[in-house]
Amino acid sequence: MTTGTTLRDKAFGLIKHGIVSGEWEGGTFISEKQLCERLQMSKTPIRSALDRLEMIGLVKLVANQGFVVQEMSLKKILDVYQLRLALETFAASQLTAKMDGPYFERLDENLAKQAEAVETRNIVEYVELDRQFHELIVSGLDNEEYSEAMSRLQDKFLRAVRTTFYRDRNRMDGSLEEHKQIRKALEGNDPALTVRLISQHIHFVEKVML
Repeated sequence: MTTGTTLRDKAFGLIKHGIVSGEWEGGTFISEKQLCERLQMSKTPIRSALDRLEMIGLVKLVANQGFVVQEMSLKKILDVYQLRLALETFAASQLTAKMDGPYFERLDENLAKQAEAVETRNIVEYVELDRQFHELIVSGLDNEEYSEAMSRLQDKFLRAVRTTFYRDRNRMDGSLEEHKQIRKALEGNDPALTVRLISQHIHFVEKVML
């Protein structure tokens, strides 16, 4: 039982990474047979992983075709944007001036890696670090439901975020600077400032997509 569960989780993580990273764009047909060969797994864990991915909205089952990567319509992106905005601004209002040293050490470690990715213009690496930075912020709430919700939103939102960086490669510089300002505000004593900085940061993606 343990082995089967591990294989299902592994298949889920690998396929999800392929979708979120942009390897499989929206509208791409995902063949169960090809996945079995690629991941060296039987059909059972692969199908279980695809069913889970359908539940969280990353793929859909099309009659007589199989599973297809969900395309992110503009409306879907904006819907996810609104949810992420609500979650992160709430976190900012609750966490400002209340977090300890280890929390900021984790943020600083992430920011240092972001700076390296910006220096090498590594968009793929930067997008992943961007994801981690925002998830680190929400993790400060110490609420598993919020953290899980944030992870699901990021799976969908990051495809839009990645697009902004490919449209404007210099956007990484601005994004990193905004992250530094948010980190500084979290350590300060003005929750309204942190909320405003996060709102402006997330709002950038909406402006680009529109």
